[in-house]
Amino acid sequence: ESFGQLTALQKLDLSYCRQLRSLPESFGQLTALQQLHLRWCQQLRSLPEWFGQLTALQKLDLTDCFRLQSLPESFGQLTALQQLHLRWCQQLRSLPEWFGQLTALQKLDLTDCFRLQSLPESFGQLT
Repeated sequence: ESFGQLTALQKLDLSYCRQLRSLPESFGQLTALQQLHLRWCQQLRSLPEWFGQLTALQKLDLTDCFRLQSLPESFGQLTALQQLHLRWCQQLRSLPEWFGQLTALQKLDLTDCFRLQSLPESFGQLT
């Protein structure tokens, strides 16, 4: 719960926390957070719905989160997001239709997301 008090925190690296299953709700208060690294958090299955509150987030690294199955609807509110790394997210089957709302997105890594079956129509809105 004390994480929520770090309101000026800009970068958080929780990579290789292999037993991390979920993010505490207090993370939603990290409104200045610009970079979040969750690489190799192998037990992480989903991101919470409050994730869209991280509106300053510019870089999110979910590389090797093998069990990640989906992204929350609120993810579309991350309009400052420039880099999204989903490499080796083997359980990810689709990207939501709101994906086109991520208009600041400059880099998207979907390497080895071999269960990904299609891209949403809104994907064409990314310029």
